Amino acid sequence: MIRIFLLLLSLNTHAWEDWSDSDKTLFKMFALGSTLDYMQSKNSLGETHYEANPFLPNHPSSDRLLLQKVVSTGFIYWSLDTIEYEPYRRRGLLIVNGIQWGVVVRNEYIGATFKYNW
Repeated sequence: MIRIFLLLLSLNTHAWEDWSDSDKTLFKMFALGSTLDYMQSKNSLGETHYEANPFLPNHPSSDRLLLQKVVSTGFIYWSLDTIEYEPYRRRGLLIVNGIQWGVVVRNEYIGATFKYNW
């Protein structure tokens, strides 16, 4: 997942050339939050924690978590990319970032953290 995130950070293709630089940064921040949420969930499930996402079972596999993250991030990107009026896209990016980072902070608060070795 980290490799996917790093690849996403390096993208600057024509697929989103009509996005402003700040919107691109906001989407990358969403992807970072999504990556951290995946890592937190992967490392803490099976212990005393369970998945609170209503679209997942209580103890999903890491493959299921990853698949849902990839599909949902792709759907969110597609949805935001169809918005032509930039202030609405920015508002949508702020909302998804707020939700995603709220989940990451809550996970950290309840002890669902991750460890990454370089």
